[in-house]
Amino acid sequence: MCYTFVEMNAAEPRLPKNYKMIYDIIRAAGHGVHFTMSDVFARVKRRQPTIGFSTVYRGIARLRDQGCIDEIEVPGTDSAVYELAGKPHAHFRCERCGTVVDVPYQLPTRTLDALAAQIGAKIEQSALTLQGRCRKCVKAR
Repeated sequence: MCYTFVEMNAAEPRLPKNYKMIYDIIRAAGHGVHFTMSDVFARVKRRQPTIGFSTVYRGIARLRDQGCIDEIEVPGTDSAVYELAGKPHAHFRCERCGTVVDVPYQLPTRTLDALAAQIGAKIEQSALTLQGRCRKCVKAR
C-alpha cells in the first residue's frame, strides 16, 4: 500500500501489472509534475499499446484511493490533475498558459481552526489554488 510522504520506505503497493506501470510513470516524473488523465494514458500507451483508457482510469482511481497519488481539482481547468503523493502544498495555475505548479505553502492550523469555529464545522482537509500569470507569461506581455 502507498501512504503519504511520511512513510517513504513503505513497501511497494501490490498492484496489477498495468496499474504498477501507471504508478511507475507518475513516480518517475517525481514531485511537482502534474498529469491529466490523458497525459497518463498517452505515456502508458507508449509502453503498452493495447491498454485501454478505462484500465488507466481504474488504475488512477486505485492509486488515488491507496494514497499513492493525489488528485487535484484546479479551478479553471477541464479536468483534475494527478501527482505523486507528497507533503501538503498549494498550487498555482497560470490563467494564460494553463501551467499548474506546486507552491510550498499550506494554510496554518490556527487559520483552519478559526474558520471551522466561525462556521461551526470540522475542517478535515483543505486545498489552496492560486491563480494569475506565471513568470514566463508575465515576461511575454
